[in-house]
Amino acid sequence: MEKHMVTIQPLCPELCEDWLGFFEKIAFVDHGEWAFCYCLEGHLDPETNDKLTELKDRRKKAVELIETGEMQGYLAYLDNMVVGWCNTNDRKKYKYITEMFQRIGYQTNDKADAKVKSVYCFLIAPEYRGKGIAQSLLKRVCEDAAQDGYSCIEAYPFSDKKFEYQYHGTSGMYERNGFFEIADLNYVKVVRKNLFCL
Repeated sequence: MEKHMVTIQPLCPELCEDWLGFFEKIAFVDHGEWAFCYCLEGHLDPETNDKLTELKDRRKKAVELIETGEMQGYLAYLDNMVVGWCNTNDRKKYKYITEMFQRIGYQTNDKADAKVKSVYCFLIAPEYRGKGIAQSLLKRVCEDAAQDGYSCIEAYPFSDKKFEYQYHGTSGMYERNGFFEIADLNYVKVVRKNLFCL
């Protein structure tokens, strides 16, 4: 991989087929049981996510969200092949986060007009894990969020560092990139990085 440059592209409707190809042919070759996800969890309220179990229905919903711009994020390319994905958006766009925070009574001290960017999910092709691709995606997210006027970026790594599926990103990666913990919600931690200095 050293001889080739990883390029990062924002998700847009024109890249929908690349995104689908990554999910359907590359991302889950080692864990087929996860292939149904289509990265919808954060965008749906918990009840809807649990009820939307058919693969074709989830695929259709994902395409709809990409085409309308509701699903945002970045694709990592290597030699014109997608090898990584990061789902990131304004925190207010994630129904799952909003509802779960309300359910457990968690509140932040943010002002009503605060712009908070959330990093919800990373997905890296099996053979490219541990090679810095998630790191590259996170760096791009932070750079663009700062340029877009966000005051901070927030993420939700699992509290159990040994949990096999660290799709929220690992605590270690966030720590290495200047994030600090603001809450421990038992299942996940809430970590942040201030962006005003970028």
